[in-house]
Amino acid sequence: MKAFIRSVIALICTCLVVLPAPSAIGKDRLQAPSFGNLGDSQLTDEFPGLASLLVGGHVIPGLHRNFVPQGVDRLDDGEMVLSGYFCERFTPRFQNLLRRCVKKRSAIYLMNAEDGSAKRLALLKMPDGRPMRLHAGGIAELHGKLWIPDNFVVFRFSLEQLRHADDSVISMAPHNQEPIGVDASGDFITAHQSTLWIGNFQRSRRGNPLPGHYLAPEWDTRGWTAAYQIDPETLRPVNQSTYSVAFGGTHYEVHRPDAALHHRNLVQGMAFLDDRRVVISTSYGPRRSALAQHKLPFSPLADQLVGPAVPLPDGSEMVVQALNLPTREAVVSMPPGSEGVTWDQQHLAVAFEGGALPYRNRWRLLEDRVLFILPPFDPRGGSG
Repeated sequence: MKAFIRSVIALICTCLVVLPAPSAIGKDRLQAPSFGNLGDSQLTDEFPGLASLLVGGHVIPGLHRNFVPQGVDRLDDGEMVLSGYFCERFTPRFQNLLRRCVKKRSAIYLMNAEDGSAKRLALLKMPDGRPMRLHAGGIAELHGKLWIPDNFVVFRFSLEQLRHADDSVISMAPHNQEPIGVDASGDFITAHQSTLWIGNFQRSRRGNPLPGHYLAPEWDTRGWTAAYQIDPETLRPVNQSTYSVAFGGTHYEVHRPDAALHHRNLVQGMAFLDDRRVVISTSYGPRRSALAQHKLPFSPLADQLVGPAVPLPDGSEMVVQALNLPTREAVVSMPPGSEGVTWDQQHLAVAFEGGALPYRNRWRLLEDRVLFILPPFDPRGGSG
């Protein structure tokens, strides 16, 4: 009997040694094992346009822990941030052809843009302390803060806290206790000058009817991106006018945008190369993604725009330019799963989700990196 007890105790001690400490489990999320990306020859064969512009890339961290990357932004000092979520629970394997994530945990990675190493991971919380379980479809740095939109609001987080926390894995809540309502579902975000541009993915013609001002009067587009100039002192929209927008049977109180753009649906990310040149990343499922570069007739924030106007819910009108075939300068075919895109005055960075579950088990062409590429037409002069 004593021998049996001793063997049980030894087994328990062995198990205790083998089980990693909680901190080790957290730090494991900073690793970046690759699940597959396209080599030079495959890129040249499948995506020759992209291959001619590609200058490098880094494997996205946390994919082995079910991280699903969404947004990306370049920072000063050779850093970048990735937004997305960890999937904590999927639908049963055979319930659907494609397993869906039914329990998310929003997160931000701080990365070294030079070598691709993950410096810190922030698991996000709501203002009341509950875990944030949003899509975190985009991220943008503006006025020293990190901005993440979702469902007609935008949250801002401390970049300083992310950079200088003592631990490599932290929890972080937004600084704005009061929600900032924005006229967009918040599937992606970008910052240019002192303005946040927040947009809609809008999968298809099915589903919820769109607000009338989301539709371009002269073009068959269903995507909408709203612009908000942000006060560097208050860190809130300069324009304090608000109205109510109806979407999916719910009314949202939002700030009136300073400008807007119409564009196609399926947009996953947007970046401004200058005041008039805009790049959009589009993708859906295992189909090839695309990176399209457009040149607008006017800066969207110009004082007096000429063109078709749309009525806003408050009864005013706004001239809204459209990203369409006449404005498109170039389009580059890319692997499936392109998400956010950002511009650092030298290269575009595009995040791909092909290495995330469940895509890596189903897609033929896998890309699990953030790719750095030259723009098809360089705004500094000449083409890429």
